[in-house]
Amino acid sequence: MTIIKTKEFILRHFKMPDAKGYFECQQNKDAKKNFMTIPSNIKEAEKEVKEIISQYRKKKPENEQFVIEINGNFAGYVSINNLNEKHFEHRAVIGYAIHPNFRGKGVTTKAVKLITNYAFKKYNLKRIVGWCRTFNKASARVLEKTGYKLEGVLRKNKCRDGKYLDDMVWAKVK
Repeated sequence: MTIIKTKEFILRHFKMPDAKGYFECQQNKDAKKNFMTIPSNIKEAEKEVKEIISQYRKKKPENEQFVIEINGNFAGYVSINNLNEKHFEHRAVIGYAIHPNFRGKGVTTKAVKLITNYAFKKYNLKRIVGWCRTFNKASARVLEKTGYKLEGVLRKNKCRDGKYLDDMVWAKVK
């Protein structure tokens, strides 16, 4: 089990009891605007966490996700996704969410920076991409502060509830 410790927090793999914090992270109205799908109840969150945990046992996982733990509390998570895809083994996608109680403290920026460095080394990546909605200035700032460069805006990239959403595409390349 991979564990990364800092003075402020611990980054560790998910455990089943994390389902509650995972669920809460995505239920805040600001967070809901950024996800295409979210668990609608704790049972769905538990099912998603079970799938997250199953990836840790794979030799070539599709993703690796880390809980941000502060003083024993679930503060959020960072994920490296789209790993080991045929012809695209050199790249991945980073994602993250922070619990409302821990926003605005710089935790996400530090965690994203650590996981970005970890993923480049562990998976021998050449490129990590981060996506965020154009209205999500906080998420864009996290990517900018961690060395990602804005590559462009995909207009009307996603459609949710009949409304089109624009996405910023950020990348860090080695």
